[in-house]
Amino acid sequence: MSSDQLEAARQHAEHLARLVQADAHALPFEDGEFDAVISILTHTDLDDVLGAFGEASRVVRVGGAFVYLGVHPCFGSPFVAREDAAALEDAVAILRAGYRSTGWQRLPADAESTKIRARVGINHLPLAGLLNAIVRSGFTIAQVEEPGDEDPPFFLAIRATKL
Repeated sequence: MSSDQLEAARQHAEHLARLVQADAHALPFEDGEFDAVISILTHTDLDDVLGAFGEASRVVRVGGAFVYLGVHPCFGSPFVAREDAAALEDAVAILRAGYRSTGWQRLPADAESTKIRARVGINHLPLAGLLNAIVRSGFTIAQVEEPGDEDPPFFLAIRATKL
């Protein structure tokens, strides 16, 4: 949880929305309180994706929407290295063995790296695991997109409806 970032958001948007700091696995809201839940760039930072998505399902009304946007599990995982290139369209993605391995990884594995993922890690979940977590949480997947211009795509967007 990032209290300083929440405080910065409060300074800019408190008049637009109620901002709450809470655990994604135990949301402080009533069952069916919302028409929609949006989760952005979270699945790689959660210990229990199914638990968090289950809470999203609990607080969304029947027929409500769940939208997820995150790093593409196939092409933005710890098992993909993107070569630096002068232009994004010239970058090459190199796939390494390990994609089916779930759990916390360091990215890059270099102990001297100062990059954020080398310090805090990334919880890798293969694509099937991510999609199944959404379905097992009580949602029906309605649409999947791979937004952006990167090839292969870096992001994955999913829209689902609560059953």
